[in-house]
Amino acid sequence: MEKIDIIHNQYINLDKVKDLYSLQNWDPKQISSFHDSIGNKQTPLVKLPGLAKHLGVGNILLKDESHRFGLNAFKALGASYAMHRQIEKNPQIKIFCTATDGNHGRAVAWVAKKLNRKAVIYMPKWTVPERVKAIEHEGAEVHVIDQSYDIAVEMANNRVEEENRNGHDYWSLIQDTAWDGFEEIPLDIMKGYWTEMYEVTQQLGNETIDVLFLQSGVGSWAASILGYIATQWKNSPICVSVEPHSANCLFESIKAGKRVAVENNGTTIMAGLNCASVSTLAWNILKNGLSGSMSISDELCEESMRLLAHPISGDPLIVSGESGASGLGGLIGLSKSSKYNDFKDKFNLNKYSSVLLINTEGDTDPINYKTIIDK
Repeated sequence: MEKIDIIHNQYINLDKVKDLYSLQNWDPKQISSFHDSIGNKQTPLVKLPGLAKHLGVGNILLKDESHRFGLNAFKALGASYAMHRQIEKNPQIKIFCTATDGNHGRAVAWVAKKLNRKAVIYMPKWTVPERVKAIEHEGAEVHVIDQSYDIAVEMANNRVEEENRNGHDYWSLIQDTAWDGFEEIPLDIMKGYWTEMYEVTQQLGNETIDVLFLQSGVGSWAASILGYIATQWKNSPICVSVEPHSANCLFESIKAGKRVAVENNGTTIMAGLNCASVSTLAWNILKNGLSGSMSISDELCEESMRLLAHPISGDPLIVSGESGASGLGGLIGLSKSSKYNDFKDKFNLNKYSSVLLINTEGDTDPINYKTIIDK
């Protein structure tokens, strides 16, 4: 298989994103103020001129979420806001439950501990022990099941429904993927992610972005970022999604023009993106907001991790995990391939382009990280 596969999105319509009712009442200042109240510190936006020259683009800026809340990933932004909203509505909640590949579960466990509540976390069979230990370290009860992430989501949902059958509603499901009948909490999680782009906007000042690469799993984070840009920025950049070949549900959905599921076999190192289907809420935004969609090989992801860990020409060192580096993996694959010159033209990717990447996680699997960057 090729290192990258890419398609142009024929359904793009940013006006439809701007008109979505679910985005119109979101207030980025209010969301950011909430995060400030729980000790949030702005994460850095760094320039990588050496890497930009190496890849033949004008400028690369990288938002480094490995510093967020000391948790090595961005996920606590969404989990904290959603859990705060749930407690406001039902102060009797005692246990928060979720399914996760790692970062989201750790965030839920961390916030639950801060709120003096318990957390119960379901994780798929290929989860590495280090991510399990990190969640257990936050005091959570962890169940690693012998099945996929999507089945873990079903099990978490079933557990909450079963526990709440007595009418007390002591359990709350904090899941970032939506389905029919379960949309309020995923929406609040997506709202929470807006703090990230609120910070980026302040940090950019008068600088503009031409192209943005967004890694996507269930799509909630990517859709949140797209929603912010469509409603808060005057000039929207070209936005391209990035997924692993083995779990490219968004890519296949864009190709089909409707949500489709894929058979994800758990072989990708990009654990946080190893999802079989796109969230229903995210789909409407992504379908109308993306200029293109691509899937990449693990090999490209590893190359991007090494380039950040062993920086070029004085660039700062960035510790980026497998999912965190995948956006850069997409940029590398597209920049180095002569086969896709027409896509580079469509996406306005050239020596004058300013590219934004978001490192969504640090070395959440330290052993594998070291193995990859030392190759």
